[in-house]
Amino acid sequence: MDSERRAGLDTDAGGEYIEECAVCYLQILLADGFDGMNRQSLCRDMDEWGYSFRLGSTARWFNEDAEDARVWLIEHGLVDQEMNPTGRLRA
Repeated sequence: MDSERRAGLDTDAGGEYIEECAVCYLQILLADGFDGMNRQSLCRDMDEWGYSFRLGSTARWFNEDAEDARVWLIEHGLVDQEMNPTGRLRA
């Protein structure tokens, strides 16, 4: 996200559908790194918050239907080929 887009951000980041999916996927990847949080509990929370995915649950989407989000994250350098977050900002 460039600085101009970030400056106008409120509740809608204004991204494309695939970018939104990639952000959800990245959040799940990062969840294990926080005390008291893990991927499974974040998926349950996302379901409770009303996130809606094609397969009916966040966990099923993450495990079975998120190839497009994985590819997007790799192409933008946010994760490596093993799906480890790189810590880099999107260019």
